[in-house]
Amino acid sequence: MATDRNYQKGCPEIEPSEERIVTKNDVAIFNDVGSSSIPNSRYTKPEASKIPKALFVIYSGGTEREKDYFSLINKNTEIFPFIRIVFHDNPNFEKGGKPSIIEFAVEKTKEYQESASEENTDHYFLITDVDHFEHFLPEMQQKCNANNIELIISNSCFEVWLYYAEKSERPVDFKVPQDKLKISSSFKNWVSNQIKGGLKPTKAIFKIEQNITNAKKNYTEENGLPTLFSTQMFQLAEQMLPFVSDGLEQLKKE
Repeated sequence: MATDRNYQKGCPEIEPSEERIVTKNDVAIFNDVGSSSIPNSRYTKPEASKIPKALFVIYSGGTEREKDYFSLINKNTEIFPFIRIVFHDNPNFEKGGKPSIIEFAVEKTKEYQESASEENTDHYFLITDVDHFEHFLPEMQQKCNANNIELIISNSCFEVWLYYAEKSERPVDFKVPQDKLKISSSFKNWVSNQIKGGLKPTKAIFKIEQNITNAKKNYTEENGLPTLFSTQMFQLAEQMLPFVSDGLEQLKKE
């Protein structure tokens, strides 16, 4: 895929001022690779010559830390040649009402599937918090299943995933507010003080393997939904890991 920026060797913290916009035509070109399907084994890294290109389309109601977490990949396309991540945020939520992100994701996925390669399996994910939308999650799950979208839920918020990039134990010192709708905002404030220097979403991906291990270790669910301080983000990360591990190691060295 073409890119408007030249990779500058050196500190991976240096990021371009403008972000490359991925178009539908870019996706079609990227998918036209003529190789075998994406490996089923999430941790078994195939030989470089046999790795097909993967497209990860991610939908999210969150517009900041969720997007920042994946930003390093597409800003260094030369370092990550086997994967493209297209991030769509849709902040038009109805407070206390049905989130619009699910309808947006279903329609957008249909557009991508029109240009998808038959020889490669594209990945579609919808990232959501429990937060205000707990009552709608079963319906969202049904629609995601019907449209080849994997629903990734964090309870109570995405910051739980970022917390496990640094910590191996559940946040036992956090005082849970009685009002469920205040848990996310309280946790975000609390966790920023628990980690030296605060949360670093753009750098957390460098600890992806540690993040997966910690999140899986502390994962529990009830009635099919993650319990408080549990996140399903490790499911997405496991699928992404084989395509980014070499590039992350290269950036660490540089």
